[in-house]
Amino acid sequence: MATTERSLAGLPARLRRPEYTGENRCLPCTAVNLVIAAGLTGATALVSPPAALAVAGVSLASIYLRGYLVPGTPELTKRYLPERVLAWFGKAEVAPPVADADFDTVAFLDRTGVVVERGDDVALHPDFAAALADAAFDLNGEAPARAAAADLLAVDPERVDFAPGATAWRVTLDGSTLGRWESRAAFVADLAAHEALGEWTDEWGLVPGGARGRTLSAIRACLDTCPVCEGDIQLGTQLVTSCCREYEVVAATCADCDARLFETDARSVAAVE
Repeated sequence: MATTERSLAGLPARLRRPEYTGENRCLPCTAVNLVIAAGLTGATALVSPPAALAVAGVSLASIYLRGYLVPGTPELTKRYLPERVLAWFGKAEVAPPVADADFDTVAFLDRTGVVVERGDDVALHPDFAAALADAAFDLNGEAPARAAAADLLAVDPERVDFAPGATAWRVTLDGSTLGRWESRAAFVADLAAHEALGEWTDEWGLVPGGARGRTLSAIRACLDTCPVCEGDIQLGTQLVTSCCREYEVVAATCADCDARLFETDARSVAAVE
């Protein structure tokens, strides 16, 4: 190895590209070029193993000295490498903050890989679903739930309290309602999704306040199991009666603990379809 380094060090300085090597080396560009080098070496080995060694040596030397093998790699990587791949190396562009009304929840979940296609529908990415489940397990208790709620709502934990009810779970601040959920399970799901998103993507910190609630609700609507009891979640319709009208809702309910995880007016779902 030392002999190789001394040999490389003796090459003309004009072969070096310091803007693409050392501390400036781009990991996605390097990875792409290493894959290309491996492909070229493998193809050459089918014809001549000795030539393949030469191809490998020249390719690695070029990547070492110049940062890339294929000319124009930096621009090609920027243009054609998917954002999700760039995100693996911490190179994905982070979207700037946007106003609540301009925030596209569906685009955010798709762009960050939180949801994936499952047949004609979408589902949570298995890794994200597992992270959410782990976070929900850690929230089993009033103290961690209160701390997580304070973080989600950006308030002092000492001022936060819970008000459970037959048809809702409320979070209060100094006695006044600050947030309302369909159930404690729905509340825990949002807290867990909030923590999982913070680890999953840097973009979550830039999502505006009002849009955060819509994003967490969308994630909750994609859950397959209850975050509290791990029971299966069933989707169905139900007729709701108030003092002055009746209306149908689409609801997601845990088959084991009967907790309501998500509820929306059936007319809004029909309008989207």
